[in-house]
Amino acid sequence: MKRTLYLATLLLLSTSLIHAQAPAPAAAPQPASVPETAPTPAPTPVPTPAPVPAAPAATAPAATVRPNLTGTWSLDLARSNYDQVPPPTSEFLVFAQAGSGFTVGVTSDNDRGKEVYTLPFATDGTETPTPKGTFSDTATLQYLSTKGEWKGAALVLTQKITYEGAPGSLQSTFTLSPDGRTLTRAMHISVDQGEFDTTSVYDKQ
Repeated sequence: MKRTLYLATLLLLSTSLIHAQAPAPAAAPQPASVPETAPTPAPTPVPTPAPVPAAPAATAPAATVRPNLTGTWSLDLARSNYDQVPPPTSEFLVFAQAGSGFTVGVTSDNDRGKEVYTLPFATDGTETPTPKGTFSDTATLQYLSTKGEWKGAALVLTQKITYEGAPGSLQSTFTLSPDGRTLTRAMHISVDQGEFDTTSVYDKQ
């Protein structure tokens, strides 16, 4: 009987020791905390580029208005300047259109006597010979050819001449006043006797 009681006591103590030494059950793993998602920042608005103004359309240069010189012009000696060249006592110019070309008629009273002649010319820069018979073989001043061209609103006549039998040249630039009533002729003379410049002013008749 004592032996049985002794074994029961040992069994009870063993059971108590087993329960005392058993590790406590492990705590259930907690789920990993998910970090809160930061709010997505609003996109920065991209500035709209200002519209580029269209380049202005290229404008064609305005055509130069060529004056109408046709008609009869009378020399105004009081407003003219002949410097060292003997001036005429009177002079008339007559510009006219002849087909696709032009003519200038001259009637002049000067130290060479009375001169009357008509010279044809074109305005495209070509040289137009003076018709035979326009001047006598003994004339002090003879025009051999005339080349006309427009330079802006000015008509330029370049002429080959002989003066007292020697070759020379004249270059005349004609400009018209805004009211169309005054014609100015600036002439450069190149002859054996030297270089001269004159200015002749004419009134519209």
